[in-house]
Parts: sequence; C-alpha cells; structure tokens
Amino acid sequence: MEEGELSLIEFRRFQGALKSCDLIDSSNILTKMRQIKDESEIDIIRKIISMTDQAFSHILKVIEPGMTEVEISLELEFSLRKMGASDRSFDYIVASGQRSSLPHGLASEKKLEKSELLTLDFGGKYKGYCSDLTRTVSLGQPDAKQKEIYNIVLEAQQAGIDAIKPGLSGQEVDAKAREVIVKAGYGEYFGHGLGHALGLEVHETPRLNTRETQILQPGMILTVEPGIYIPGWGGVRIEDVILVKDNGPEVLTQAPKQFIIID
Repeated sequence: MEEGELSLIEFRRFQGALKSCDLIDSSNILTKMRQIKDESEIDIIRKIISMTDQAFSHILKVIEPGMTEVEISLELEFSLRKMGASDRSFDYIVASGQRSSLPHGLASEKKLEKSELLTLDFGGKYKGYCSDLTRTVSLGQPDAKQKEIYNIVLEAQQAGIDAIKPGLSGQEVDAKAREVIVKAGYGEYFGHGLGHALGLEVHETPRLNTRETQILQPGMILTVEPGIYIPGWGGVRIEDVILVKDNGPEVLTQAPKQFIIID
C-alpha cells in the first residue's frame, strides 16, 4: 500500500476485510518503479508540456496592468483545459511585485502594476501526468537590478541543465547551479532545492538539492528551477522540464527564456 495515498479509514477497512493477510507498505517499491519513465509515459508528458508552453504563449497576450493575479491564474487554467488538460497539476503561483519574492506565492487579489516583475509557476494534467513551468516576466522596461537578477538566474539554470547526466547525484547537479548564484553574491536568497522529478505527481523523487545522493539514470524526468528571492524587492525563478538521456539532458520545455517585457 502507498502510505501517502491511503486514508486511515480506508486502511482500517482493508484490515477488516483482509484479516488473514499481511498488509505491506509498498511506497518505496512504487516510488522507485515510477522514477524511470517508459516511452509511452514520456510521450504523454511531452504532450502536456506542449500544452503548457502554449498556455504561456497565450497569457503573454492577455497580461496587462490592472489585472489581478487570480484572473491570470484562472486564464492559464482555462487555456490548458481548452487544449485537453484534465486538471491543474498544483495550485498556481502568480506573484507580482514584492510578492514575487515568495517562492510559493499563490495567486492573490493583488493587481499588477507597471515596472513590476511577475512570476508564473503553473502546469496541467493530461492522462494522469503532470507538467510544471515557471517564467518571470517584466511589466514594462526592467531596471538594471531586475536585469541583473534575471540574468544570474538564467545562467544558473543553464548550468544546472548542462550538469544533468547519468551517473551524477542530485546534490552534484544542484551544486553546479547554486555555485553561479553564490558567486554572484545572492546565495542567501536561493533557499530551496534546484528541482524535482515529476510524473503522475508534480513532485516525485529523486530531488535535485543539497542532500540528494541518488544517482540520475536515463528515463528520469526532472525540473530545473533556480531562483533568487529578495524580501521587500521581488524575485525571479525560471523552470524547465528535462529528460535524462544516455548522452545528457533533453530540454522538453520550449517556452522562451529571454527576459520577456510586457509593455
């Protein structure tokens, strides 16, 4: 049985109906089995990632100052569902201005204003599988510091992607991206892991963080999502989904990563 998916009342029902059987926790077995995706699973994940890329392209034409974060979140979900997604893969993060310094800033009633950064972290489900995409855009021309932070995060993300290959551990990949942010003087503002596996759930194992010793293998699908979050100022995060292959990484996400300016 999977402990994270079984309620106490259901467990007791199983106990009562299967008194002559030994119930065994299968969480670790199933978790390991799900780490390596087969070709049919990869095809489904490619499909929902493509839908997510298209939803991002759509929202860029919709965003304007005065809209609320909640309105943007709803439009993203509606766009994905029109393309065939069955659900969100998680509660969307839509965080603008100083709220973009919140790594998990769920959409609020705050209205977008000019000269702010806007972080969008969203995804959908298709045939049971998840997508996950983060982009940070500028509402109007960015200032020098906004450009600086964006470029540091982009460099760190590329360093993380380039490091992905079979035989490395999650902590080794995390270190490559984290080093870029630390050297730039913003290490204290990157407070989460570099990424995680995804599949039937948006957060699976292995992780890319400072503690993950598991070795990457072909067929794993991982996110790479470094960020810098400065309280009282704002934040930037950039995230792609990566397929681990024998010869290195394949970036499945196709949404543009240049610093997008919405005038």
